[in-house]
Amino acid sequence: MTTMTIYHIALIIHITGLAVMAGATIQDFSVSAQFWKYFATDRTRGLAIREARARSPLFFAVGGLCLILSGVTMMFLTKGVYGEQVWFRIKFALVLIVIVNGIIVGRLQKGRLGKMLEQQAPESSLLKVKNLIGRFHFAQLLLFLTIFCLSVFKFN
Repeated sequence: MTTMTIYHIALIIHITGLAVMAGATIQDFSVSAQFWKYFATDRTRGLAIREARARSPLFFAVGGLCLILSGVTMMFLTKGVYGEQVWFRIKFALVLIVIVNGIIVGRLQKGRLGKMLEQQAPESSLLKVKNLIGRFHFAQLLLFLTIFCLSVFKFN
């Protein structure tokens, strides 16, 4: 197997990993919207819908792992040539922000929501968490869009 073939396989895995992460975020956003829609009228149905997002973090993590391992592989094969380019440095920083934001902000707010639901917190408290989760999803999706644009246009 040639170096170029390995590079192309790593690139496919890299793009797939990024797409899986973005897809998991979109799925989580969609299920979250459905949860809030039904929770207002039928608490039991809303909680059942919330259970549907249980696999989102796993897909996000697997996508992130594929992204990182394939990225390291491509950097090794190209002897770090992309690392010197401005678009790549910005993309790399944004990918790190997506991962950290997902782990810290996303997980924290969803955990907080789970505790509040168990304690049957008042609507006003739930509304604050709902808004924070909405902003989290918006930020993640905007970051993914920016990463995809940087990957396509590769400005310097």
